[in-house]
Amino acid sequence: MDEIFKQYGSTIITVLAIIAVIAIIKLVIGNSESSIVYKAFSDLINNFYKSAGGVLPT
Repeated sequence: MDEIFKQYGSTIITVLAIIAVIAIIKLVIGNSESSIVYKAFSDLINNFYKSAGGVLPT
């Protein structure tokens, strides 16, 4: 077990860090209308169209 960590320790840490970053991005961005980023972007677009003349895209 000690030899495995000596040889592949940095690789294991790198893989775990990449998985953690992907999980955090997935949590923040999400994949539905309930995500934080989706709501912010949707509000931004709707406010832009309201200030541009009040015509909202369908």
